[in-house]
Amino acid sequence: MSTQFAVRSTGWRTFAGVLFVVVGAFNFIDGIVAIANAHYLSDHLVFGDLRSWGWTMLILGIIVFLVGLAILAGQAWAGWVGIVLAALNAIGQLLFLPAYPFWSVITIALDVVVIYGLAVYATTPAEPS
Repeated sequence: MSTQFAVRSTGWRTFAGVLFVVVGAFNFIDGIVAIANAHYLSDHLVFGDLRSWGWTMLILGIIVFLVGLAILAGQAWAGWVGIVLAALNAIGQLLFLPAYPFWSVITIALDVVVIYGLAVYATTPAEPS
């Protein structure tokens, strides 16, 4: 394995981990805002009310934040869990789009970058014998 690939791989994994921590914080804030303003645009959601989506985003934010820390700690399982959570978070943000469009679009874009960083550079290939 080339040293350059290993450095780039480590850099992208670190970048994805930091970005996932940020996305988790965004979801946490998103959830608190939705819970605090439960009557704001609640009839424009795809389904459910804003308070229930707020709790969902709050819990998802905590989980995403913790998985982001696990990615930064180098846990092998965290890369795959991060990809799945980023995809689920992007879908959740898509459903949350009518309530907070700008915020949701930013979070979806960050999720896509996290998926890219983890899928392409999460692990380095085995060295040929």
